[in-house]
Amino acid sequence: MQQVLLLDRTRMPPNWTDLIRVGQYAVFLSDIESSAPVSSDGFPVNSASEYFCLLFDSLTDAESYCQKAVGQTRNLKCEIFDSAGRVNPPVAALVNPEFAHKLDTEASARRLVRWGFVAIAISLPLFWYAWRNNAGVVWWPVFLGINSVFAGLRLIQWGHGLKEELRYRQKEATLRLQQNSVTQGSK
Repeated sequence: MQQVLLLDRTRMPPNWTDLIRVGQYAVFLSDIESSAPVSSDGFPVNSASEYFCLLFDSLTDAESYCQKAVGQTRNLKCEIFDSAGRVNPPVAALVNPEFAHKLDTEASARRLVRWGFVAIAISLPLFWYAWRNNAGVVWWPVFLGINSVFAGLRLIQWGHGLKEELRYRQKEATLRLQQNSVTQGSK
């Protein structure tokens, strides 16, 4: 493991992306609540000039470090990136099990879709009530019903979008992992 400042004007090359080699992995540490950069002990980084990443020679080394770190520091989020850096989604993101619900998952995407259908189902009795009680006099059920339908449609779209993004991230991470193993194997 090597701790590297993201930008160090005294170093040649000054940018961290020029230091990372193919097959290496970069770990960025942040606070799970605020996403602010933190040091390995969980304290906030005071200035941008102190912002760093950790470079590892293998994914297993990076993952084992992150698992140990999130176990020791409650509010820590570790994101592991391949040698391309932050241009691609992280290969993995690890947090303390207490905060696992804060990460995007297939289950949270399904939950969003489910709540969308619930919101649409709630609109049906509102429309029925307005129809039964003369819609010209009772306007609020129609107003709430229309808003409930739009909220439900938005939740469904959000859930399906999240599912697609998670699948894309997983596919890209797997592809990059295969490319890195092929590149390392040809050395």
